[in-house]
Amino acid sequence: MVLQVSAVRMSNTGGFSHKMPVVPEELLSTLRQEVFALQNRRKELLARLEETNTSLVEVQTLLTRKTSQAHTVQNLLAPVSRLPDEVLLAIFEEAVRSQEQGQVTRTEIAISYTSHHWRQVTVNAPRLWNSLCIRAEVPIAMLQIYLSRSANIPLTIEFRERETAWPGADKRSMAHLGSALDAILPSVPRWRRIVVLHRSYPYFTHVFRELRKVAPLKMLQSISMKSPGVCGPCPLLLGDSAPALESLEVEDMPLPPPVTQTFDAARYSVAGLTTLRLRVRGMRAGSSHAATDPSAFRALINSAPMLSALEIYGQPINFGQEKANEEDVLSLEIPRLRTLVLHPGTQHPHDLRHFISVIKAPTLRHFELVYPDNTPPGQDVSDLLFDPFPLARFPSVETVRLHNAVHTDTVAASMNAFPVAARIKLGSTDASYLFENPTFSSTCSPWTPSHIQHLTVISPLHNTLLQMYEWLLSAASQGHRLPIITLEGPIRAIDCPEFLTQLMKLASCTEVRLCGIDLSMLDRSLVARV
Repeated sequence: MVLQVSAVRMSNTGGFSHKMPVVPEELLSTLRQEVFALQNRRKELLARLEETNTSLVEVQTLLTRKTSQAHTVQNLLAPVSRLPDEVLLAIFEEAVRSQEQGQVTRTEIAISYTSHHWRQVTVNAPRLWNSLCIRAEVPIAMLQIYLSRSANIPLTIEFRERETAWPGADKRSMAHLGSALDAILPSVPRWRRIVVLHRSYPYFTHVFRELRKVAPLKMLQSISMKSPGVCGPCPLLLGDSAPALESLEVEDMPLPPPVTQTFDAARYSVAGLTTLRLRVRGMRAGSSHAATDPSAFRALINSAPMLSALEIYGQPINFGQEKANEEDVLSLEIPRLRTLVLHPGTQHPHDLRHFISVIKAPTLRHFELVYPDNTPPGQDVSDLLFDPFPLARFPSVETVRLHNAVHTDTVAASMNAFPVAARIKLGSTDASYLFENPTFSSTCSPWTPSHIQHLTVISPLHNTLLQMYEWLLSAASQGHRLPIITLEGPIRAIDCPEFLTQLMKLASCTEVRLCGIDLSMLDRSLVARV
């Protein structure tokens, strides 16, 4: 039925045929003319655009050149541009030398980006590029730039961990370390100083394991290691790996146990060591992973016959077991030691007295004992400064620094322990005790004004200055040569007129030097007279 209806409809419309619309030929001609006109217009615009772009490039090039010339002229007008390159380079070297160690944005890089002239000066100055920092943030390409610009001068190599810790940082540091070592190990003959600051013990051991493979490091003079998170002893180079090594600094890490092998290659490479600095921050002896066993300390000392300076900060050596058998303890002889610095970091150190009692240093010239600025004074060791009394343990000491170390009843002992000291530096409390004691001002005192060449007092009170003035007057009346006085800040009550008055009295007797004092707080006329 449906098919029949459709057939009827198709027959009524004449099948599939339909009537086509009639298009005038004039319309087609008009459209073609418009298209042609638009194509021509587009060609004109494209040609003009190309000409404009060419002009724009020319103008931009000229603008860049003129801007550069303007900057050059402006820089030439600046006073700094009148400095010779030698003076400019000296300023740059001081800026690079004084920058914070380990900072990611390096001063020498910033200077080289400042101007064309400065870049020429810095790029051609090898001393500005002789310190390489190995850390994950520093690209290998940057290390290669430093190696190239440093030419053939000695290098300082710093191995540091990332600026900020994050999950997986140790793995990335180890991966970066491998690539960095591949880039810098060919320069080993130029290495003069190595600094390793990292909390990963595998990082430490990997660095020194690779160094042993490329030994000897003939130019290496200094090694500094610090790692608050390390749970093992600091690695040391062995045998003749570092024949020129002079300085070793270890912080928050124990020294390695003694080498027991008999062959020479197993001995520590410290035969030429002259300076040993051990430091533990804020930790009690015996309770820290960083405490060194006394046998390890003695072994290192015995392996360094040239040692002349020993500095101990905190309590890095645990003499506990050795003190238990004190009767059998051997003396610690350091025949060439000339400088001994002791900063216990606490008023009551555990092992200081034992250490002083066993040390033998007949050639010692500088002795320094500094306790924190707490009350009362630090542990008394004056009786141990004699061996035996009245023979001074360190009779040849010429320079003494005592800070919060003198007690009211140990003034005479402190003086007699250093009979030839000519340069003396005292804390405020120590100076007060000394000048209040009649023995100090008597003619039988070993510290007479004519014997002392330079006396420094840190943060003196005005009454101490009065006592010093009376001491100087007495010495002058007896015809003694008066020492140079240095007053070191911070000065308390600097705005007190009485203090200023006593200061001027001192200046009327002898040369007075001020150090670390804000002169702007002093009256200009008084300062001029000092």
